[in-house]
Amino acid sequence: MTSDEWRALSQFPLVPLAIPVGLGREYRVTQAGVDAAHRLTEQIWRKQENYRQTVARPEFNRLSFQAIGETIQNCRSHLPSDVGDDGNTTVGDLFFAAMAADFVRNLDRLADAARPDVDRHIPCHLFHTSQGVPLFSVGPVELLPRANWIARYVKNADQLGHIRQVESGQIRYDQLRDQAHERNSDRELHTAWQVLSALRNFEWVATIRMQGHELSQSHYKASIIIGLVLDAIGLRFQAEDARRFTKAGRQHLFAEDRLATSADGSFLKGTSVQMPGLGSAPGALAAKMQAERPFLDAVGKVLHAYVAGRQTGRGPHLVERWANALYWVGEARREASDFMAVVKYGCAADGLSGAGGDAVAMTTFAEAALNPKAQAATQGSISIADAVTKVYRDGRNKLAHGEMAGLFEDLSGTRAIGDALLVALFDEVTFELAAVIEQRPEILTLSEKHAYRALEARLKQRP
Repeated sequence: MTSDEWRALSQFPLVPLAIPVGLGREYRVTQAGVDAAHRLTEQIWRKQENYRQTVARPEFNRLSFQAIGETIQNCRSHLPSDVGDDGNTTVGDLFFAAMAADFVRNLDRLADAARPDVDRHIPCHLFHTSQGVPLFSVGPVELLPRANWIARYVKNADQLGHIRQVESGQIRYDQLRDQAHERNSDRELHTAWQVLSALRNFEWVATIRMQGHELSQSHYKASIIIGLVLDAIGLRFQAEDARRFTKAGRQHLFAEDRLATSADGSFLKGTSVQMPGLGSAPGALAAKMQAERPFLDAVGKVLHAYVAGRQTGRGPHLVERWANALYWVGEARREASDFMAVVKYGCAADGLSGAGGDAVAMTTFAEAALNPKAQAATQGSISIADAVTKVYRDGRNKLAHGEMAGLFEDLSGTRAIGDALLVALFDEVTFELAAVIEQRPEILTLSEKHAYRALEARLKQRP
């Protein structure tokens, strides 16, 4: 088959039918060969949870195809020695078993080489620098003010000098950028510009050590985990303040210009801006964060279990549900629409309680967490059962299923109930789950049903 004939076989001219070997070499194959390589890749992907956790799917496809190519290239060593007079021979199951073993070894080697240990850095907005909140950690995540991060991680003296010139105001950022792009500019200058470009105007940087992950996957997972940390910190603040905690890659705050015309043709102009980061009276937020240390330590213990489990598979079921529910709460608090926020609060309540859509079980769990002594609701307050009904039955279910109009309805009251309910639940459940991890880890090995029963029992037994 000529090259032109082979290229004509591909349905996509820019994607040739080939199995790569490395160093720019490849085996030309038909569509059947590519399909077989894809089937093998899919089988390994579904079977090996550690690959799914540590390698992004597109990168895994590339590594698998290269491992297949290397296996074919080296298969001659497994051919029988008794070749016939015509140069042909027959191979049996042992030959293919040897090739399968080679493929596994090749894939493991290539994957290991693609999974370095790195510290991932995600710029954030937390507290304004003027607040003087010192660096702190939440489980595997360390949060550093911008100046502290630069002092710790920019180790090259020349790079540090360039960066500090900008940070101190000696030169502007755009001047450094222009210098870095000049012909024959030195490498340290260009690296300094790259660092400042990544930091942008963020005042904090969150850092987590990602071990044994392919680079794109390590960034994705680090960003998710750091997002959970910001959401957990936000639980100790009002929703309006928590909304202002942002991170690179998740910019939900907005600034927009608004334009209209009146009946006489005059232009009406307006703007709306949400500002990131929190400020307060001098020293107030530093004192608050110190007071919140017990809760953040409990969050850290749960996150350690989550990160450890997600290294090669899943975390314990109670931990997985806690993490997913925390994500839902964060999304609900950032949501511009009351309609969507109520749905997300309902999802969080369902996930955290392990109720599986059973509002009665959800209520039982919430009462165990928030009212273990079954005290009557005080006058003027809403009962826990009514709160669950309002948020889940009358809120999430009817909105998600289209039984109730939502887009232009006033759901601010239901949204406020949802936020209060979930914040209160996380206040109680996080401490108890951290205690389970530290004191009774065997509970995490039970079936999900029995683990939740044990957690509810512990919640009810609290003084």
